[in-house]
Amino acid sequence: MQGEAWETAKKLMNWWRKRTIHQDEAVGSVSSAIAAKVENTSQLSQLAETDNIPFVRPTSGIAARLRPSPNRDYFFGLILIAITLLAYQPAWNGKPIMDDAGHLTTSENRPLSGLGRLWIDPRTDQQYHPLVDTLFWVEDKLWGGSMLGYHIVNILLHGVSALLLWKILQQLQVPGALLAAAIFALHPVQVESVAFLVELKNTLSGVFLFAAALVYLRFDKNRDRKSYALVLVLFFAGLFAKTIVAMLPAAILIALWWKRGRLEWKRDVMPLLPFVVLGIAAGACTGWMEREFSGAKGVGFEFSMIERFLIAGRAFWFYLGKIFWPSNLMLIYSRWNIDSTAWWQYVFPSAALVFVAAAWALRRRWPWLLAGLLFFTVMVLPILGFHSMRIFRFQFVSDHFQYLPVIGIITPVSAGAAMFLNRLRGWQRTIGYGFCLALLATLTFLTWQHSRMFRDSETCYRTVLEKNPDAWPAQYNLAIALLKKGSIDEATAYFEKVLQTRPKAWKLADSKDSGSLKASHLQLGFIKFKKGLLDEATFHFEEVLKMGDSYKAHNSLGSVLHRQGRFREAVLHFEEALKLAPDSPATENNLAWVLATAPDPSLRNGAKAVELAQLSLRVSDGKDPLFLHTLAAAYAETGQFPRALEVAERALSLSSDPGLLYELRVEIGLYELSLPYHQTPR
Repeated sequence: MQGEAWETAKKLMNWWRKRTIHQDEAVGSVSSAIAAKVENTSQLSQLAETDNIPFVRPTSGIAARLRPSPNRDYFFGLILIAITLLAYQPAWNGKPIMDDAGHLTTSENRPLSGLGRLWIDPRTDQQYHPLVDTLFWVEDKLWGGSMLGYHIVNILLHGVSALLLWKILQQLQVPGALLAAAIFALHPVQVESVAFLVELKNTLSGVFLFAAALVYLRFDKNRDRKSYALVLVLFFAGLFAKTIVAMLPAAILIALWWKRGRLEWKRDVMPLLPFVVLGIAAGACTGWMEREFSGAKGVGFEFSMIERFLIAGRAFWFYLGKIFWPSNLMLIYSRWNIDSTAWWQYVFPSAALVFVAAAWALRRRWPWLLAGLLFFTVMVLPILGFHSMRIFRFQFVSDHFQYLPVIGIITPVSAGAAMFLNRLRGWQRTIGYGFCLALLATLTFLTWQHSRMFRDSETCYRTVLEKNPDAWPAQYNLAIALLKKGSIDEATAYFEKVLQTRPKAWKLADSKDSGSLKASHLQLGFIKFKKGLLDEATFHFEEVLKMGDSYKAHNSLGSVLHRQGRFREAVLHFEEALKLAPDSPATENNLAWVLATAPDPSLRNGAKAVELAQLSLRVSDGKDPLFLHTLAAAYAETGQFPRALEVAERALSLSSDPGLLYELRVEIGLYELSLPYHQTPR
């Protein structure tokens, strides 16, 4: 029997060589043949220990001489990139949603000086990712307003990360490397990172992290200073894309432990100390900026250590569950109600600790379990809730947070699948490969399906609200999208839903975080004002002012009071608005109009009206007919009737508004008689 087993092993070896099969596949076949020689797996384990070969770790020995075929790698790499591009096809032309517009290059940052500001002034953005902002700046030059280029770059970066992961796993001699890379590329939990433009920081930082890890593995073999310097450069640059790159030293130590079964201080730990120092410094800066610039502080972010422990435990299982069962994925999840007095909430963190402890206890028998779990935990640790992030205003978890942590789960699962398949024979192996292909096809379809929600803002927010009806950020953003579309009544309904939903969470945030409430009241005020519902408009503008000063609310309330004939009160609000926003053309025009045309002579001030009206025209380069209309009235109030006639006729030639045209013709008749225009008391 033993002789037959060795003959079988030789035949299998020759068969694999002829077909240039990857090293990890050959390992499984050789292992199967050796297992046939040994009576059971426990004897095989003993053989591995006596020969100092790590059991169920990356294999060495005869399989190490079976190198992957470069041509075959290139072929499968191109196939994987192509499938990934097709999987994200629905998002190719996706319009900006939520924070996208705020992160794309703005007009003031388009010059070369704006590029410098992205690096030296963190407040130019809510978060400090200057390398990401630089790429957006370059893309703005290349694509302009076309979204296709932005999305293709993001998808390609994701594909490159998958290929680099494949090479890293090959270097570590991990079975199933291609399967793991394919799952990483096609898993639907990655859609938010790839299809959501603002998450370019994930895909870009992923490329730098994987590239640094791959070069470090080369350094680990030859101890080449050039390789070490290149790792430092890649690591340092990656930190400017996203601080998650700071976890690279921990990831490398985990991989080296899995590969060798032990770590040595001088050989393994000391070379990584500079990276640890840089990572800690970058993490501290990111935490400070998150609090100071992104507003991750205040009532809504003040959790006790026990509450943060409960959040972390629940988030741990949430992320783990979404990897194995990626259903009900959404952009905005419900914000959990954390209650330290509820016993069942302690089950999540307790179970997580038990799981990690069990993996530690079984580390000699199943080192892959501890290595994978440690990688997942280390990479997800910064976003488990132990420090506050801006997103905690409305949710504690997000799919894009586990862009890199998923590797810790899919790698050992893929390795186990590859080793199991290589133990099978004939039709059983065919069925096994078919199952893997079916899995990848399913993931591809789910990714394609999920990426459709990122086509435009309306599709995205409607999809979120179908699954999470109380997601007030989606309610507000959908209302804005509908308003731009002209669906006023439906937009009004969603603004009102924000007012109904958001106050339930009012205790979760202080007045600095009341933006959606203030904006909803403002928009409802504008809508009511245009419909002539002045009392309702007044209510909404006054609600805004209860939450804090707002020049828009003062200006709008002034317009309502002016419409109601309460000119003196209107002037007070216009003046208050100008104190808050001295360069607001609309407010300057409104105040100038009242000062020039008020029925009460004690309110009129022609000289001031001329000054304000002239200032309001600076933005439109003197071509706004409404503002010219005001300037003409101001000239008439100061007795400059020829100039008033000239400006009024220019406004008449530029305007297409029937109401304004009628008013201008009436006022021109007055100016021709050397009479100013004054409003009638109401």
